[in-house]
Amino acid sequence: MLFWIILAGYLLILIGALIFTVTRSWIYALTAFSLQTLGVGLLALQIAPVPVAAAKCIVGWLAVTILAITISHEKKDFLRDTEGLIAPLFRMALWILVFSSLVVLFPGLGGFFQNPPTGILLPSGFLLGIGLINLGISEHPLRVSLSLLSLLQGFELSYLWVEQSLLVLALLAVMDLSILVVLSILHSYNLPVENSGINL
Repeated sequence: MLFWIILAGYLLILIGALIFTVTRSWIYALTAFSLQTLGVGLLALQIAPVPVAAAKCIVGWLAVTILAITISHEKKDFLRDTEGLIAPLFRMALWILVFSSLVVLFPGLGGFFQNPPTGILLPSGFLLGIGLINLGISEHPLRVSLSLLSLLQGFELSYLWVEQSLLVLALLAVMDLSILVVLSILHSYNLPVENSGINL
């Protein structure tokens, strides 16, 4: 049973990160991040109690809800974002680069993190890598916030292996939501100026 849970977590993280990295449609990006969050929660079941793993999912889905509400106030249609073929192929190549690099470097990484199980080390490194990549290629501030949350998910998943203090995990969750709320408020505050047609 645990094997299938780990496999499902792997697939959800890989598919979610791929869709989020390649697409620029908000409806797909938010769905992809929701899948990725569910994958993190499933993998956390290996080393953490069910309430902790469930809390990871809830925090991620709250972030998606906040972003969806913020985006709904924008007049621009973010459900459809057309672009050429080169940019998605380039982002897919970056995704492949991160994944293949981890597969190659994986045997030597365990010693740096007190030899965590395979089901924790590989997805943690992947989330850290793909989060950094998306931070570098994202322009929209809300996409930057999602990329930062992906990065933090990788850190938190690896940190669960070292420390499972509920106080620390709650602090990390508050930090995640605080970052997202602040960026959403700042972005919403700038919307009237951007949409008013006034050139400052």
